[in-house]
Formats: sequence, structure tokens, C-alpha cells
Amino acid sequence: MKNSFNAFFLFLFLSQSLLTKTNAQDDCCGLGSIMSLVLYSGIHGGYGFQQFSAEGFNHYIDVYNENRTATLTKKMDEFGFATGFKFGVNLFQFLVDDWVIGMKLSYYILKEEHEATATISGETARREYELTLKSFHTGLTFGYYVSKHLDIKIADLILTFNSADLENRLIQPNLPTEEQKFTSVENPIGFNVASGFTFYIIPPYLSIEGTIGYSIFSIDEMAEEDSGLRLPVNENSGEVMTNFIDGGGLYGFAQLNIAIPFN
Repeated sequence: MKNSFNAFFLFLFLSQSLLTKTNAQDDCCGLGSIMSLVLYSGIHGGYGFQQFSAEGFNHYIDVYNENRTATLTKKMDEFGFATGFKFGVNLFQFLVDDWVIGMKLSYYILKEEHEATATISGETARREYELTLKSFHTGLTFGYYVSKHLDIKIADLILTFNSADLENRLIQPNLPTEEQKFTSVENPIGFNVASGFTFYIIPPYLSIEGTIGYSIFSIDEMAEEDSGLRLPVNENSGEVMTNFIDGGGLYGFAQLNIAIPFN
């Protein structure tokens, strides 16, 4: 991967020396041209959602519900829709003949939580599962310059490095809360592709970006933090679950960009 990034940066520097034509874009305050070959870097933060397929974990939940049919007053819902925040750095952005090319790094942290309740000896007990998805994203964005206030994002092509945490809590009246914590055994690489738009409120310093796309990733095994024991396919089985999250899905984010122009 390091060699790939080195090759990419070499390509950008060679392109800068060879290009003979760039377009210009004036800022809103009449400070002159802000759209040269190298535009700006900056930071961003946003909020959104991630759909995913959790075949292994949802099978675990189905068995949990079936085993407690007589006592459950509320069944545990299945997992597959997490929400949360992203933040990161827009490393740079180029404009070449109305085509916008950029590179960015982002960190995502999203959560989904469900609970089941049961009546035991006249008291209400609660089981909670809290799933946290974390991922580091790096990649390129390709867009088309429409005006000083609008870019259309043709494609984000993003590599993702993914992990997951799972907290299992049993809360009973007059008893200490019982907790189990699991974490993903490996951090597999995934891939995202997305499109959207960027609207510049104060070009190029402040903008709002909307993105919708599709993610490909998986989390195979989960291990208990204290013991290292793997999460089984169900609570009555000794077989290790190998498809905790078996696929990604649709995702969408809205974010605020704060830019630092290079010129």
C-alpha cells in the first residue's frame, strides 16, 4: 500500500509539471483566483448511516429469542443499521480542466443498540447488545466543477480498514450489571464507492457535502476481551461464529468541510 501511495504522489507531481491549462474560480469576497492546480486542504466532520448484513449475529439473536419465548416481554431486534459520526482530513484537491481530484482520510464510528426485556419472579430484567463499528477510510474523490458554489461528485473510491466491538449487558433489579465485551479478531480491508455533491457556502472556505454509496466489508470472528474465547454460533453451541457481519450495504453521510486554501 505504501508503494501505491508513493506512485500516486509521483503521478500528481508529474501531472502538475506537464499540465498547461487550468481553470480559475473567484472567491466570494473578490480576493482573486482560488482555483488553481492545487486548491486546498482542510478538515471535515459529519453524521450518517451504514446498512450491513449480520447473518451470524442475527442468527445468534434468533436463537436467543426462541429460547426465551415464555419469559420475554420484548424480543431482541436484529442488527443491520448503524448511525454515527465521521471526521477526518481533506489532504488536497486539484482542478484539471473542470475535473476535481482529491484525496482524504476519515475515521468513522457508528453504533446500533437493541434490548430485550423479560419478567422473572415478577421483576423486569433487561438484556442489551451494543454494537460499535469503527473504520479508517482513505481514498480518492473524482468530481466535476459546475460553479464556484457547486461540485458534482462523480465517484469516491475508498479503501476501508474495519473493526467491531460488541457489549453484552444483563441488567436485573437489585443485582450488579453483568457485562461481556467482545472485539473483532481481525481488521479486514473493505471497499466503498459513492457519489454526491459539494455545495460551497463560502467558497472555498466552508462547504456542505452529501454522499451516498455502497460499502463492501465483513467481520468474521469476535473474541471476548478478557478470555479470548470466540463468540459461538449460538449460546448453546461450541462452534465458533465465522460470519458475524457478512456484508456491507448502502450508506449515506452529510458533512461540513472547512478548507485551508493553498494560494
